[in-house]
Amino acid sequence: MQTVNYRPMTEADLGATALVRKAANEWLARSEGRDVDPHLPDRPLPQRHLLRTDPAGSWVAELDDVVVGCAQGSVRGDIWYLSQFFVLPEAQSLGVGQELLVRAQAYGRERGARVLSVTASTSQAAHGLYMRQGMYAVGVGYRLSGPIGPLRSLPEPADHDKRVVGCGALQDAMAALDRDVWGAERRQEHALFLAGGFAEQETSFALTSDGTLLGYGYAMDDGHIGPLAARAPETQLPLLRMAADWLMGRGVERGYCYCLSLNPTLMRAFLDAGWRIGGWSFFLASAPFGQFDRYLPSGGLLL
Repeated sequence: MQTVNYRPMTEADLGATALVRKAANEWLARSEGRDVDPHLPDRPLPQRHLLRTDPAGSWVAELDDVVVGCAQGSVRGDIWYLSQFFVLPEAQSLGVGQELLVRAQAYGRERGARVLSVTASTSQAAHGLYMRQGMYAVGVGYRLSGPIGPLRSLPEPADHDKRVVGCGALQDAMAALDRDVWGAERRQEHALFLAGGFAEQETSFALTSDGTLLGYGYAMDDGHIGPLAARAPETQLPLLRMAADWLMGRGVERGYCYCLSLNPTLMRAFLDAGWRIGGWSFFLASAPFGQFDRYLPSGGLLL
């Protein structure tokens, strides 16, 4: 009988886990009758970030010294979020997924997590594992892409609002806003975004009124928009307009994002601008948290 070994993930595992992620995603696509485009795995930037911020929440499974599965979870406040969870198809019958999930969740419970959450693929087996751990679907996450130009017809910031480009001096205010909107402070992620961790050129922007932060957002030179958070749902629109202005000013004509169905304000804005849905996943949680009607995630890995 083959023996599976479980151990903490290290940076040396990032290449192997990227290949596991690719193999698992391609197998799922083929099993659902979807086309698979040949590609090389992306740089594992979110995975490296989580390995540094939450090393005890990152695990790999090995079979004969070969990595066959991985899981990474983070804890922010009292919220545990499963960022990645992949197992080679050939190893799924060995119970690898169940054990990886238990170990990653144990980290969250040890840190006092009250809420367990995950962005899940369409895998029925994965959903079964999540539901047995008390996580149920509360929304759908859509991958959207489309032209930047039409977003510039969204409302501009009010005359009395102050536009800020570069949020390095607003981190305390952003942490306070995240507690209300996301459900916990996310200083580690802002440090990564503000340092330009995902693109050669990346900007942060915000709106303030009488010294109060109304909302913030990020845009990258490859067209990605997010994360974006606002005190009120309607404030997201001028923030999205600011992102579009910045991108068009740099010659970026098409953009993309990951938007939750819980945010009808932005879903409607993107669809009205001619953006199209390129795929979807599911947002699951064991208990309600955050106000996602006024939040655009950075993506499925860091939410």
